[in-house]
Amino acid sequence: MSGPRKRAASPGAPQIIDPAKSPPLYVPIGMVLAGLVGLLALQALIIYKAPMIFGPFRFNPAALAAVHLFTLGFATSVMVGAFHQITPVMLLGRPVEGRWALLQGAAYLAGSWSLVWGFYHSAGPWITAGGTLVVLALLVFALLVVRAMRSATQWTVAGRFMAMALSFVLGTAIWGLVLAFNLRFGFLPNSLDYSPLGAHVLVGLGGWFMLTIFGVSYQLFPMFALTNRPGGASGHIVLGLLAAGLWSAFLALLLHLPAPVTAACLLVAAAGTVRYAADFFGMMRQRRRPELDLSMRYGVTALAFLAPAAALLLLSVWHRPLAVPGAWLFLMGFVATMILGMLYKIVPFLVWHFLMKHRRTKTQRLPKLDEMFSQGAAKAGYLSWTAGVLLTGLVLLGGALGWWDAPGWWEARYLARGSAIPNLIGSLLFTGTILQVLRARPLD
Repeated sequence: MSGPRKRAASPGAPQIIDPAKSPPLYVPIGMVLAGLVGLLALQALIIYKAPMIFGPFRFNPAALAAVHLFTLGFATSVMVGAFHQITPVMLLGRPVEGRWALLQGAAYLAGSWSLVWGFYHSAGPWITAGGTLVVLALLVFALLVVRAMRSATQWTVAGRFMAMALSFVLGTAIWGLVLAFNLRFGFLPNSLDYSPLGAHVLVGLGGWFMLTIFGVSYQLFPMFALTNRPGGASGHIVLGLLAAGLWSAFLALLLHLPAPVTAACLLVAAAGTVRYAADFFGMMRQRRRPELDLSMRYGVTALAFLAPAAALLLLSVWHRPLAVPGAWLFLMGFVATMILGMLYKIVPFLVWHFLMKHRRTKTQRLPKLDEMFSQGAAKAGYLSWTAGVLLTGLVLLGGALGWWDAPGWWEARYLARGSAIPNLIGSLLFTGTILQVLRARPLD
C-alpha cells in the first residue's frame, strides 16, 4: 500500500500548520537557550576585546573566535532547533525523534564551543577536533531534517527554501573543515587570502542564514501579521536567484576567477534579495493587523540594516576596511535582529501549545502569547538592541574612514566598548523575556 501522497500547496490555498507534528519541547527550546548563551558570551567577548576584535582577521584569535561564536554558538544553534520544530509542523511530515535530536544537538554544541576555544587560544588540535565534530553533527542534523521532508505531505515555498539552505550549511561546514585542517597541515596554498576564506563566508552568511531567514519569514510573517502571502512564483524566483548567484560566486572564488565574474554572480543574488524585500514590504502593506507587533518591528528593522550592510560590503571591494562595518550590520543588524524577532513568535507559540496539551481541564484558561512576558521589558530590549547595533556600526564606519586620527576623538577601545554596551543590555532583556515565557502557566 502506497504512503500518503505528497502535494504542493497552491499559493491561494490556506497552508495547514499542525502543532501535533512538533518534536518534544526540549528539542527546539534547548537549542534556543544554548544560542542565547552564545549571544551573551559574544557580547562579553566584544566588550572585553574591543577594538582588537574588529581588526584584520589574519592571526587575530579574538576576531576568529567572535565570528564563530556568532555563526555557530548563536545563529546556527537557534536555526538547528527551529528546523527540527518547523519542518514537520509546516510540511506535515514525520516529527524528529527527541533522542536523536538531543544527541545531535549535544555533539554540535560540544564541537562548536571547542572550535571557538581553539580559535581564541590559537590551538590547532582544538580547531580540527571541534570542526570535525561540528561537521558530523550537522550531517546527522541534515539526515534528520531530510527524513522529515521525505515524509512531507504539504510542500510550501518556505519548505523549498529550507531544503536549499541545508545544502549551504553542509557546504559551509565541509569547506570550513578543509580550511581548519589546512591550518594544521598546510596542504592549500594561500588559504587565508580572500578567495578561499571568502567562499566559506559567502555560503555560510549568504546561503545558510539568508535562505533560512527568508524561507521562514515567508511562512511566519503572513500568519502572524494577518496578511496575504506573495504568489508562489515570486518566492521561487527569489530562491532561484539567490541559490544560483551564491553557488556560482562560491565556485568563482574557489577557482580564482576574475573579480568581475564573482561580482556578476553576486549581482544575481542581490537581485533575489531585492525581490524578497519587495515581497516583504508588500506583505506589510496588505496586513489586516494595522499595528506592528514586536516581532514585525524586529523584522522591518533587520531589513533596514540589510541595505547599508550590502552597500558597505560592495564598497569594500575598493576600500577593504569598509568590510568590518558591513559585516557587523549584516550579522548583528540583519541576521541576529531577524532571529530575535522570530523567536518572539516561535517560543511563546511553542510554550502555549505545550500548556494546551497538558492543561488539567478543557476549561482552564491559557495566557495569550503577548501576556507571557513583560511588554515593557521587551520593548526596552528592542530599543537597546537597535541602538547598540547602530552605534557600533557608526563607530566601526568611523574607524574604516580614518576618523580616529582626528584630534578630540576618544580612544577607539572606549568607543567600541561603550557602543557595544546597549547590545549587551538588549540581549539580557531579550533573554529575560524568553525565560519569562518558559515560566508561563495557565491563568486559572
